[in-house]
Amino acid sequence: MDILSEFFERTNLQGRLFFSGRVDGMLVLDKPPGMAFIHVISQGGIDMVQPGLPKISITEPSVLFCPSSCRYQLRSSTAQGAELICASFQLGRNALQPFPLGLKETLVFTFRELQNLTPVIGSLLGEFQDQAPGRIKALNLLLEYIFVVLVRRSVVEQRISSGLLYALQDGRLGTVFSRIHQEPEALWTVEKLASLANMSRSKFSAYFTQIMETSPMGYVTAWRMKVAQDLLRDGVQIKVIAASVGYSSQASFSRTFLNMIGCPPAEWQKRDAGGDVPVVTAHVQRTRADDPGFESA
Repeated sequence: MDILSEFFERTNLQGRLFFSGRVDGMLVLDKPPGMAFIHVISQGGIDMVQPGLPKISITEPSVLFCPSSCRYQLRSSTAQGAELICASFQLGRNALQPFPLGLKETLVFTFRELQNLTPVIGSLLGEFQDQAPGRIKALNLLLEYIFVVLVRRSVVEQRISSGLLYALQDGRLGTVFSRIHQEPEALWTVEKLASLANMSRSKFSAYFTQIMETSPMGYVTAWRMKVAQDLLRDGVQIKVIAASVGYSSQASFSRTFLNMIGCPPAEWQKRDAGGDVPVVTAHVQRTRADDPGFESA
């Protein structure tokens, strides 16, 4: 089984275009936690400014792969401004984010480094410039593909070395995740999981926690709740869901769901049916690059 594809399917990876156009001042971004960002800079220069972190300067066409810091600015560093395409990526909706992605700092990939993505980026820029029907959907699909490719590359280059995106491709943990995902109803214990990784209980537990920032059984519970959310969306009865994700009674399942998600299963189902989606806000401030106050945080 392709464990990474299965994860993206299960977590409903969604890429959404939220800004496209020229920035000749600064683009201020504010967003809920639990998302990642991709910014495609096709022309001009950009400085990325985040509170308490060094400024990142982009001077050639590049793709920025950004973690979930909730507020930052993209500032034009050239008089002619910069052309940007910006997308947010959400793994699931109406759920707490129990799966750390391991992306701890913004990664910068120049177009020169992404030769295998050149046709895709070309298609992305073509769709951006065109006004054909279905443009937004096409842009979102292309951005999702770029997201998956950047994840692969980041792990191979060890630019992501922790979190779920890394762990899914780790030789010692891949089988563990595959079995948890395929059999959420199994009576998992740390000992059973450690045996799948061919590690001792203590070494497995320490390694898993180091990579995932949660315990093995903590992850099992989080994944069971994710599967339960999918079943709730499909209209499956709660008592059936409880057995499907490894609980001996509806009451014990509902208690765990409440503790993990913050509301009972039936209430969550009603909220989810409302289709609430976290909103990314972005607005351009027309501050010119030659303004004396441009470098102020």
